[in-house]
Amino acid sequence: MSFFAPAASSLWKQIESYKIDPGPLFREAGIDPELLYDANARIPLARIEKVIDRTLAQVNDELFGIKEADYFRPAHLGALGFAWLASSSLRTAFNRLSRYARVINDQLTITLGEDMKHFTVQTHLPFEGENEYIRDQAQMAVLTKVSRIIAGKDLNPALVRFRHAEPVDTSYYFSYFRCPLEFGADCNSLLLPISQMDKKLKGGNHQLAQLNDHMVVKYLAHADKQDIVNRVKAAIIDALASGSVKETSIAQSLHMTSRNMHRKLQKEACTFKTLLTDIRQELAQQYIQDQTLTLTEISFMLGFSEVSSFSRAFKGWTGVPPSEARQAAG
Repeated sequence: MSFFAPAASSLWKQIESYKIDPGPLFREAGIDPELLYDANARIPLARIEKVIDRTLAQVNDELFGIKEADYFRPAHLGALGFAWLASSSLRTAFNRLSRYARVINDQLTITLGEDMKHFTVQTHLPFEGENEYIRDQAQMAVLTKVSRIIAGKDLNPALVRFRHAEPVDTSYYFSYFRCPLEFGADCNSLLLPISQMDKKLKGGNHQLAQLNDHMVVKYLAHADKQDIVNRVKAAIIDALASGSVKETSIAQSLHMTSRNMHRKLQKEACTFKTLLTDIRQELAQQYIQDQTLTLTEISFMLGFSEVSSFSRAFKGWTGVPPSEARQAAG
């Protein structure tokens, strides 16, 4: 289970706030501090937990998780954080976060739901630890903070649920979240007023958001070079712009024969055609929202030789032609 290395920058800053040098704590846990500056690096979550455990042994702060949000910045999540900042609404921001949660932690899932009154954001990470409640606090506090960053500091959740038991003193919880709280819940979840979810955000920028989404997709494809599926995905993304997206050329770029690549993908219950289609579909849904790109440009960016071929494919994926999807997005 791995963690996006630059995201640990907030933990570093927080430890410094206690007048403790984070360097020795990180090194003792097997983490090279230089990794926090490497956007391609990942750190085993167990090592991050060691840093937190050793810090808590010195500071004994039961609000450590909530206070981590004070030091967290969206930029700590790289392209995903910048895409969040450029989101057009809270709904699109959370859809983006749910879709790409694996950037933060490869086992993290963020599930979204809604009813007439509330939009629910539920987090799940299958990792148990001695100070698990700290992670519960941090997840909800950070989600609340980043929501306020893009939607305004006066945004208040409708309800926040925590898995851990209710602490003796909840005053800091109430002062931070400014809403009703529930403890001992089945899962950690943030409930936001549904009326806030589709309001247009002043910092919204479709082009910037989609550009960073593209970077996130490419990052995830490159994240595990030992995984043949991700290796092929990465090679496809790299080849799309050149238009040379053929099974033989992709196999050659990975220094293997088409037959060998086909056999390895088959073991993963996957095919080259499926991967190519999935990547094209995902990128197409991003590009179509960028009004500065013509359909011809999008077609070539996705490796189609003709606009008509792209249009047929897009309609097959979504049920509507790209022109209609663009009008709806605009």
